[in-house]
Amino acid sequence: MENNTLEIEKVDAIGEEIEASFNFIKEGIRMLNNQKSAILSNHVPLQLLSSGFERLAKILLLLKEKHTTGNYPIIEKKKNYFFQFDNGHGINKMIDELILYAETVQLMNEIPMVIEDLVFIKKDNRFREFLDIITDFSKQQRYYYIDTIVKKEKQENNSFIRFKTLIYSYSKDVDVTTMTYDEEERYILKSIIITVEKGVRAISRFFTHGLGNEGKKHYGDFGGFILMRDEDLGKLKYLAPKIDTQKDYLPLNKTDLQFINIKTYSKTKIICSSDYPNWPFLIDSIEVINYNNGAYCLAQIKDEVFALNGSAVGYLKIPNYSASKYLIPKQNMDLLSIAQKL
Repeated sequence: MENNTLEIEKVDAIGEEIEASFNFIKEGIRMLNNQKSAILSNHVPLQLLSSGFERLAKILLLLKEKHTTGNYPIIEKKKNYFFQFDNGHGINKMIDELILYAETVQLMNEIPMVIEDLVFIKKDNRFREFLDIITDFSKQQRYYYIDTIVKKEKQENNSFIRFKTLIYSYSKDVDVTTMTYDEEERYILKSIIITVEKGVRAISRFFTHGLGNEGKKHYGDFGGFILMRDEDLGKLKYLAPKIDTQKDYLPLNKTDLQFINIKTYSKTKIICSSDYPNWPFLIDSIEVINYNNGAYCLAQIKDEVFALNGSAVGYLKIPNYSASKYLIPKQNMDLLSIAQKL
């Protein structure tokens, strides 16, 4: 029971980190989009983007270890898994490690859109420069201006100037003499945003194409980037008010034709309160459903059907089982693991 509790805590921690990384990246892009000029120092966008990419890369590496070895890496005494990646601040090194791993994954080398995205994060000069900038910022430039005040000598490698230079490099792609100053500023800011979006989309594909079910159940809000087509780049749809799946989505009824069809081709199991000492439901039994080899996992609680993983929430537009009125408040159960083992 203790091991199950720890596993639940780890799954919850992954969810928290993924949500945080998405929000950091989203807000960094929002701030860039709201700027009237690239002349600004971009201190806060750099802070947000570096934090978001660092967290995202770390989570994907941890999920890679779980997917390939069956266990998350354990830190013992001074042995730190992220030491090899500049103590976890080497964003570019972590992304490169994921790219190397992708070369061993058959699915990631068969699908054209995935191959194209991997080439982008590996070879696109501007994205690689962006990675180097946020890596340097994460490692040693976060307090550049504080250090400038207290040091005698002039500092090298100013991430803020490098980021401005990168943003203004997009002016070389068009004839800016035909643009007003404001039009040029909007063009180059939108261009750096698209570069960041393409990078996030490519990295997010590891959830769905590189980590098996371990990744598919954890992609969370990054699903919006994974589904983003080239024509959607720069439109910032993910900045729109977020749907609260637990409040805005409704469970399916067990008599719904869509659910009946799914259940026909699923593995199911009825679990009972008598088999679990800490049963969290107000009814004596519920049914868990494994559809499409665990890609979509569900729970039938009384007459209603709820999702057990993020892919099921998105596919059926239904809430997670925690929205059930038959769940005791503040209680939970690792139903997903039970469903995936069917």
